[in-house]
Amino acid sequence: MRRRGFFALAAGAVVLAGCGGEGAPAGAAVDRLFLLEPAADGHGWDGIARRLASVLVRSGLARTVMAVERPGVLGSAPRDAFVVPGAPGLAGDAGDAASGASGASGVSFAREGRLLVTAMPMVAAAEIANTAAVVEAATPLARLAGDWTALVVPAGSRLRAFEDLAAALHRDPAGLTVGGRLEGGSDHVLYGMIGKCLGVDTRLLEYAGYLAAADAAEALRVGRVAAMLGSARALLPAISAGRLRPLAVSSGGRIEGIDAPTLMELGVRLEYSDWCGLLGPRGMSEGDRQAAIALCERLDATPHWRALCAANGWSRVFLGGDDFRRWLSTETGRTRGVLHELGLLTSSDTTCWGSCVRRP
Repeated sequence: MRRRGFFALAAGAVVLAGCGGEGAPAGAAVDRLFLLEPAADGHGWDGIARRLASVLVRSGLARTVMAVERPGVLGSAPRDAFVVPGAPGLAGDAGDAASGASGASGVSFAREGRLLVTAMPMVAAAEIANTAAVVEAATPLARLAGDWTALVVPAGSRLRAFEDLAAALHRDPAGLTVGGRLEGGSDHVLYGMIGKCLGVDTRLLEYAGYLAAADAAEALRVGRVAAMLGSARALLPAISAGRLRPLAVSSGGRIEGIDAPTLMELGVRLEYSDWCGLLGPRGMSEGDRQAAIALCERLDATPHWRALCAANGWSRVFLGGDDFRRWLSTETGRTRGVLHELGLLTSSDTTCWGSCVRRP
């Protein structure tokens, strides 16, 4: 199994400010908002904090938004990501459960909020690093968008349909290599889920993870991998040009422009989306939590957010508050189980702190 670094990190910040957008939803705007993103190349949601910041300001939901990339926190306890060293008014650890505040100690969310962009790779990274689960270490606020995955092969591949790949895996689970984004990320987990649904020995599956989707596509082109999993929207141009042949998509329904069945249609009872959402600091007061959830609900309803999702081929999959918390808890358990079956965890139970993770 090929191994690549799971945490390639970068840093940066951008400040956006405005007086409120045209047609902004009713409700008071947050005075100052810090939108934090665990910086990591290759996870599929790079730069989403800047895009969200622009939408929040243009829609009049926040007066000033600072989008900050937080290097080094992916795989650490999520509460660490809420600390912004040197930021005005944020000298302390606002993520500490004892503070009960969303910004600086004693400051309400309406005056100064702090939100952390989360996604499936953060959930997996916390499990692999053997830190507290995301759902436990922060306050789940909302799931916002999803990105469906396509399973593709080169146009000239001997694998003419998904059934051919399934038959090959049944004969020899390690007989072919599937490529995609980083090991332990959404593509890898989805491949493990597919193998599990097919009834093959998931531990034997060969997966090659790459830092960039372009690297995985090149590996597919030159034959280093037999098939590739990746963002359906990103693969659409190559599919439309006839360079790639789609075998299946992970969505619940067919995707426009991609002539391929869903996994569900193929008898693989699985629907899977790479997703992103927002977290608040652990220990938020109930008032601040409700205010933050309301902000997320208003964000989902804005024309600017809907236009951004449409332009990027994302599905709006909003789920807020307690519903998101329950879903995230279930999804964490599902991810943990697959990571264990793929050999990335020595146990599917993360109560064994310090000994669960398989070390090199």
